[in-house]
Amino acid sequence: MLASVAARSRLGAAAALACGAASCALVLELLRLRRLLDRERRLRGEERIGRTRAEVSLRNVRKAAAARAALAAAPGGAAGAAAAPRVGAGRVVVPIGRVSSPFDKRAGTPRQGAVCPAGRGVLKLDGGCHACVSGVALDGLEAYSHAWLLFEFHGNTDHGFRSAKVAPPRGYGAKVGWLATRSPHRATPLGLSLVKIEAVDARRAEVRLSALDLCDGTPVWDLKPYVPWDAPPPGAARFPAWVSQADELGAVDWTPRAAAGLEAQAAALARRGDGADGGGGALDAARAAITQVLRQDPRNKRQRNGRAAGRGGAPGTFKVHFASLEVEFTVDDLAATVLDVFPAPDDGDRLRTETA
Repeated sequence: MLASVAARSRLGAAAALACGAASCALVLELLRLRRLLDRERRLRGEERIGRTRAEVSLRNVRKAAAARAALAAAPGGAAGAAAAPRVGAGRVVVPIGRVSSPFDKRAGTPRQGAVCPAGRGVLKLDGGCHACVSGVALDGLEAYSHAWLLFEFHGNTDHGFRSAKVAPPRGYGAKVGWLATRSPHRATPLGLSLVKIEAVDARRAEVRLSALDLCDGTPVWDLKPYVPWDAPPPGAARFPAWVSQADELGAVDWTPRAAAGLEAQAAALARRGDGADGGGGALDAARAAITQVLRQDPRNKRQRNGRAAGRGGAPGTFKVHFASLEVEFTVDDLAATVLDVFPAPDDGDRLRTETA
């Protein structure tokens, strides 16, 4: 009997050793697969950064080549190039200035300024003519409450735009001609936006704006004051049903961690400005703008349908940029929850524009 017990003990020990070895092998295999997965994620991220930077560089090269061609075609040819880039008959049109805003990525920028009244920014006049740079051209603008901005969708990389129809995000699969949409992707990448004038500083040649839906660095070609007859009579406007589709989220909640993360960036937000007052004003404006952006559900169509996960976060979480910050959030039961706010790493996907 003792021999039988000893044999069973030896068998048990052998089985335990075998199980231990199998477990170790399984753990080692899991670690190997985890390293492979991390490597593939890193390579994919590096490839994405390289591709995005290459697209931006190509865009800048093409725009510079187009500008050189336009200058050569101007009266006086290349000899008149120094004087050519100004507004006027036979001259090349150049932006009157650029916008500084907290929306430093295309993703997460409001689709219309009216849905994000807390979105603030500054239009700095820096070109076009001496009257713009000196601020004289702003004389009298302070009497208006709103203005139209004619701008360029400078972040587009689809230089070979050939589409006859596009699928609007709110159209849920419906395709219409691109001239029947407000799509930023169009044959001529020009946009029109109605913004609110908060303040005019002629001395600094700046206009502080709100209800802004422009990315940081956007070139502005013109500014025109809003006047009463710009709006059609009440009830006269007509538009398709998909335009008025009510798809905004019911609520946006902030976790204590997210609120603390945003508050920790108060000094950085105040230094950046973007049209808000310093200190608490910048913090309150940032929280309001982030809430309004998330209320419009900035996820793309594939993410909304569950066919794509949020990049760089846990499953079911998504991220948008705001004023050099990264906002991590989830969407559940038609409500968004802000999980965290922290300084955003440079992932190569921020808008980069050429310098004049």
